[in-house]
Amino acid sequence: MERLKTSRARWLGVGLTALTLLCTTKVRVNGFTLPEWWRDLHTGVVLSHAQTDKKVVALTFDDGPEPRYTPRILEILARYSVKATFFEEGQQMDRCPELTRTVLAQGHCLGNHTYTHPYLTRLSARSIHTEFATAESALERDAHVTTALFRPPRGDWNPMVYKEAQKQHDRIILWSVALEHHDTPAPQQMAERMLRQVRPGSILLLHDGGNVSRETTVQALPLLLEGLRRRGYTCVTVPELLHIPGNTRLPAPTAH
Repeated sequence: MERLKTSRARWLGVGLTALTLLCTTKVRVNGFTLPEWWRDLHTGVVLSHAQTDKKVVALTFDDGPEPRYTPRILEILARYSVKATFFEEGQQMDRCPELTRTVLAQGHCLGNHTYTHPYLTRLSARSIHTEFATAESALERDAHVTTALFRPPRGDWNPMVYKEAQKQHDRIILWSVALEHHDTPAPQQMAERMLRQVRPGSILLLHDGGNVSRETTVQALPLLLEGLRRRGYTCVTVPELLHIPGNTRLPAPTAH
């Protein structure tokens, strides 16, 4: 028993030493040292869930709007009286401006998901700014709103993405659990996996667009909403969940 205690103490010492080295050296991961990453993750700019005991979650959709899937998802959400947050690509909004306006008109919230859905952490600071700005311009042009919500494609962010979000007065909105997962290809499995992992304050990630079929997402959505309802959960928008700014409506454009 004494030997076991000594062994545990030795390994604990090794672990603490390794952690100290990481914190005090300039080893960088995705552009961050560990202290920088920890600091920026706790400034309130980067958010992945709400601190709450209430059974409330935010449903979010990425990569739309997409005519094959977004209208069907909107119909399901309306059937269950659920409001969600749609992080939309600027190029998709420009292709489907009426659909973007329909999402907003039905009471949902819109967020910035870049213009072309690039790998942001591979871009220069100027290119990152362009992705933020052109997507924001698409929101203003197509939906007549501005947003304070930004979701980086694939959830990837680095110091330059963080600084651009600060400059734009945006929050970087990540997520707690994703519906689509390679281990659960069937709709029932997708819904059950998410329901096992959901917690009060979770931000749930789904997709209504992208370069792959979202048919299983459409089929899984009613199963997920029914499961959340049975467990006593209420779905709200990201601004409602996190108590942060969301969309600001712009004056209607005047006819010439």
